[in-house]
Amino acid sequence: MSLTARDLLHKLAKDTGIDYSILAKRVNSDIKKGKSFLDSIRIIASDKGLNPDRYLLDSRKIAIEVKAILQDDYSQTLMISAVLAQMVEARGKQHYPVPAFLAYLEILYSISENDFTIQSDPPEDIDGTTTRIIELTTSLVSLVCRWNDDGIVGIAKSCPDELRELAKAVYRKTRMLQNGLWTCISCGKIVMVSDTRALMCLECDGQFSDDSSLTTFHRERERVGYGRTERGDSIE
Repeated sequence: MSLTARDLLHKLAKDTGIDYSILAKRVNSDIKKGKSFLDSIRIIASDKGLNPDRYLLDSRKIAIEVKAILQDDYSQTLMISAVLAQMVEARGKQHYPVPAFLAYLEILYSISENDFTIQSDPPEDIDGTTTRIIELTTSLVSLVCRWNDDGIVGIAKSCPDELRELAKAVYRKTRMLQNGLWTCISCGKIVMVSDTRALMCLECDGQFSDDSSLTTFHRERERVGYGRTERGDSIE
């Protein structure tokens, strides 16, 4: 079974003979009209005489894969987190969609500090792993959230129970952003978007500016990892 939307689209393109870019545009158009990603895929497959049940994505398996990658190497996770945070603020092709980043953070929050593996060797393929995380998380939010032309408009009916809290957090924080509010990825405080820098409130950004090393991400008294605080300290 495919784990990313891109892989599934490539499979459908190969099976139908439809050019990938044309297929992607049609699916995106369907999503903007309120149709789910998988419903669009299955309709196209059926129209081409293919078995729609062969084209599946399991959001639970995607979330498990993301969590496994993050747990596998703590140093690598710190580096990936820093890269993704920069990409959220980027424009154009380098932009990482905010909903996918929020899903990434929710999965990161769910990992206890003791569950991270400290590898003795430095990460070998940060770019490749980062790309994998981007594809997995964008696929995840396309499945667990309900979309239309305005973006996320709710929780998908097909969202499994174990991922509903993640989907709710992504929806709620995306709506907050649309209203000019942001949750600091360091302390969890809700602030105006205009009062943030590098996705953090100005107070946390000021603390980070004194020490740019990776150890800063998990050395603060309240912080237990990059973008993570103890659950009780987070403003939801």
